[in-house]
Amino acid sequence: MKSIKNFLNKLILMAIIMWFAQSCTTVYVYQIGGPGGRELGNQPGTEWKSDVSNTFLYGAVRDDIRIENCALGDGTRINIEEIKIEKNIWRIGLYIVTLGIWDSSKISWRCAKPSNP
Repeated sequence: MKSIKNFLNKLILMAIIMWFAQSCTTVYVYQIGGPGGRELGNQPGTEWKSDVSNTFLYGAVRDDIRIENCALGDGTRINIEEIKIEKNIWRIGLYIVTLGIWDSSKISWRCAKPSNP
């Protein structure tokens, strides 16, 4: 009985350590290279805009994000300069408690500057 209790205590401790180890993850996706192959760094044309994306049943039901602010006044679409995908401790905990059935991420983006003709 004591060995089972020790095993469960170690299992719970390991789960807590894993939860905190991966709890705050942020992934940046951005473009490299500028005009003529020169690296100019990220030079976005807008501020960060964010939305929350939820997926259910291991991706069978998705809540996709629509990016509508990356367009000029005449309706011409412009590129996305930078994307940031974030998960915090509560989103990871939700994923663990629901055994992966519900997954949530905060997605942020900035639009590129319009190109000059």
